[in-house]
Amino acid sequence: MLELIHLGAPLSFIPHGHCYLWQPRLVWLHVTSDALIALSYYSIPVTLVYLVRQRRDLPFDWIFLLFGLFIIACGTTHVMDVWTLWHPNYWTSGTIKLATAAVSFYTAISLVPTVPKVLALPSPSQLAAANHRLEHEVIERKRIEESLRQSEARYRAIVEDQTEMVCRFKPDGTLSFVNEPYCRCSQRPQEQLLGTLFTDALPVDGEAIWAHLRTLTPEAPSATVEECITAPSGDVIWLQWSDRAIFDAQGQLIEYQSVGRDITQRKWAENALETSQRFNQKIADTAPVLLYVYDLINDCNIYANGEAANLLGYTPDDLLDMGSNLLPTILHPDDLAEYSDRYSRWLGLRDGEIAQSEYRMQHSNGEWRYFQCQETLFARTPEGAPQQILGAAIDITAVKQLEELRKAEERLQTSLREKEVLLKEVHHRVKNNLQMVYSLLRLQYRRVQDPQVAEILLDSQNRVKAIAFIHEKLYRSGDLTLVNLTQYIPTLASSLFHSHTVTPGMVELRTHVDEIFVDIDTAIPYGLLINELVSNAIKYAFPENRAGTIELTLRTITEDQLLLTVRDDGVGLPVPIDLAKADSLGLKLVNDLVRQLNGQLQIHSHQGTEFTITLPRNRS
Repeated sequence: MLELIHLGAPLSFIPHGHCYLWQPRLVWLHVTSDALIALSYYSIPVTLVYLVRQRRDLPFDWIFLLFGLFIIACGTTHVMDVWTLWHPNYWTSGTIKLATAAVSFYTAISLVPTVPKVLALPSPSQLAAANHRLEHEVIERKRIEESLRQSEARYRAIVEDQTEMVCRFKPDGTLSFVNEPYCRCSQRPQEQLLGTLFTDALPVDGEAIWAHLRTLTPEAPSATVEECITAPSGDVIWLQWSDRAIFDAQGQLIEYQSVGRDITQRKWAENALETSQRFNQKIADTAPVLLYVYDLINDCNIYANGEAANLLGYTPDDLLDMGSNLLPTILHPDDLAEYSDRYSRWLGLRDGEIAQSEYRMQHSNGEWRYFQCQETLFARTPEGAPQQILGAAIDITAVKQLEELRKAEERLQTSLREKEVLLKEVHHRVKNNLQMVYSLLRLQYRRVQDPQVAEILLDSQNRVKAIAFIHEKLYRSGDLTLVNLTQYIPTLASSLFHSHTVTPGMVELRTHVDEIFVDIDTAIPYGLLINELVSNAIKYAFPENRAGTIELTLRTITEDQLLLTVRDDGVGLPVPIDLAKADSLGLKLVNDLVRQLNGQLQIHSHQGTEFTITLPRNRS
């Protein structure tokens, strides 16, 4: 286009061939050289584009394309050199050279910052070394993977061949692994168990197990628990689970692993052993002899059965606490010296031999008791020396005392019989004399016309009779020193009803007396008290043939105190009442007797009358 602008100019460019004087050889030299250069320049970009398209991972692909563009521009300048040999289109040739210069300059500028990046690329030797390392790493990884596969295969084979049940489950309880024994116990295949809750696989106590699992921490990740279940087969089995919680590096729970063992046989054995031990212990504790195990080496008692508490007044713990002081504590000093030589004696005895001896042992209350002991070797030390002996002791104190008392009994028997006859005769005579006084008063009572005098005589008769009953009880009793109030008081109360001619069915008598024995000095004032209180109730509590009940009780409060209660549901007494100033001789007598006995008297008059008297068991 620039050439057309200059066509009409007065001066026109000449072709470049004039410079070569149109020498054919020179012209064709330049034409051939420029043509070959242009052809080479045009072929190189094609190769570069092909290389870039085939190697998508080639770094800096844009620089190859930029070089291709630069080479094409250079080849075009050589084509223009051939063209200008015959055609003087120098403006076009210059424009193309200008474009080539621009491309070349841009390529040169872009190449400068690219050089450090290219230099940073690994060299072939480095790439070869890296490839060599990668090959070794790949080989090692394959070896490790193969080892892991073999290890996993061995682990799986071991787990599958275990008799224990192994399972793993996620924090939500979903099973992620079960072995064959676990499948057999649940009677379900592995594919049905995986992905289900472990609490559904076996009939376990889910709440108890989850409470147990929640106790596992990174500091204490494992624990053991036992439970009894009914398996799907219907068998009742005991399982022991060793549970482990698996945590990551941050302490977050990943998974649970549980190994279960069937301990049914062990539990049966333990139960059988425990039953056998209880049976043996029960036999030992209920045996009517003192059984003990003594340690010869440590010189202390290590076992005593329950009969020791009955025979010696000690508990087994008391005997154990005595330790080495046991023998000095319970053995008689004369027997202790002989017993202290027991170890040397056992050196000469064989297993199964029984040694018999007789010792005196002190009861906790201080009494000396005789024991016939049979002892045998129970255990030896690892060196074979005697260590423990098993002994059985029978209390023969009664036999010994019987032998000692037999002669004294023979001497006392005659004296006792004489005294018993004498005492019985005394009580019989006193009873007869009192009975005579009673009869005289009874005759006088029948002759008296004055009701007030008759009542006084009747009260006197009953008082005499109350004392006579005591002597009669002692006369008829085997014990001449104590009066059985359980028999005496009901008899006395019934006789008072008969003496006062109470209409049958109108007034009911209720008595309750504990098993109480008192001496005669206490029994007489007791009888007079009851005589006055019951007589008073019969005479005054139920006027005009009024029906009612009289209750008489005597019970034990403490070891030294008794409580006498006489209660009626009659008309009651006037309130307040002072027994010391009462007009009735009977009430005054009651007050005096209570003071003599050092008792305490309380009177309650509500819906009847109640006398409550706290009395000593025996007069001091």
